[in-house]
Amino acid sequence: MNKLILIGNGFDLAHGLKTKYNDFILWYFNNALKNLAAKGEFSDQLFEISFSQGRIIKFPSRSISITQLKEILEHYKDFLKIRFKCGLFKILFNKTIELNWVDVESEYYSYLKDLYIKLENRSFKNFKNIEEHVKSLNNDFEFIKIKLQEYLNTVESAKKDQIPDIAEHFKNHYSKVPNPHTLYMFLNFNYTSTIDLYLKELKHKQFMVNYIHGKLKDETNPIIFGYGDEIDSYYQKIENVNSNEYLKNFKSFGYLLTKNYQNFSGFIENDSFEVYILGHSCGLSDRTMLNKIVEHNNCKRIKIFYYKRTNTENDYIEKTQELSRHFSPDNKGRMRDIIEPLSNSLPLVKCKA
Repeated sequence: MNKLILIGNGFDLAHGLKTKYNDFILWYFNNALKNLAAKGEFSDQLFEISFSQGRIIKFPSRSISITQLKEILEHYKDFLKIRFKCGLFKILFNKTIELNWVDVESEYYSYLKDLYIKLENRSFKNFKNIEEHVKSLNNDFEFIKIKLQEYLNTVESAKKDQIPDIAEHFKNHYSKVPNPHTLYMFLNFNYTSTIDLYLKELKHKQFMVNYIHGKLKDETNPIIFGYGDEIDSYYQKIENVNSNEYLKNFKSFGYLLTKNYQNFSGFIENDSFEVYILGHSCGLSDRTMLNKIVEHNNCKRIKIFYYKRTNTENDYIEKTQELSRHFSPDNKGRMRDIIEPLSNSLPLVKCKA
């Protein structure tokens, strides 16, 4: 039986990489504050910030945490003027500050749906008016995408070492090949190449790595950044608007730029397979692809390598709840049959606490 290994952001996080979206938003705002302190103002496509009442504030030269940023903005609220030029970025920033967590791709789709609903309710004067709003949203999203790549390049350049627990996992599950006909595909949803730390030790030629969402600094495999839930009830409605601008950042169209998706599809069509989940959140932004995987007749088993928070707490149940959203309503029984129970599952990394 073949093995499909899903590599998600939790894999990078296990290696100490700050690859959460809130890490990116914090980095971006830190740079803005440094420019503000040096020049008295900062302005770009997304927002602008300046001093009011002629006061100049010295900010820490080092990067600050989200908690510290929140404290600075509250303490100096009477001396700082902030104007958001991009509605989406305002949402991303506020959620980062309030929740210390944000999903850029999901927020983009929510914003796009809100624009569609306004069109449906005739809240805009005419179609041209709302299409201009969608185009503006996409332009801003493209700018965010460029900045995200800039940030991730700084993260990618940091030194990374193997994690002993993960190295042991690779040794136990992938290094030894009892069946010469078993194929392995590492379906990497990350833009980073952390997975490469372990691939050099796989001596056999039965594995392949698929950077399904693109790879940093690789023009032949461009970054796919957007939303991938064509099952959502609003997707068909948005598609029926008959405006390509609405579909600009759906992942399905990005998949057509390379052979990655076809290679993935060929792999799951080839023979029966089992799925290993290593650090993937299984969220809705990849729903179309995950639905194709879990409901495929060749998918025989799903094994979750969960995140162990403490010796008594883990995210196994949350992972299964996220996975459940990728099974159609009449297929929930199959879900219970093919997901390995917690008693047969293992953590990706053992808890140090």
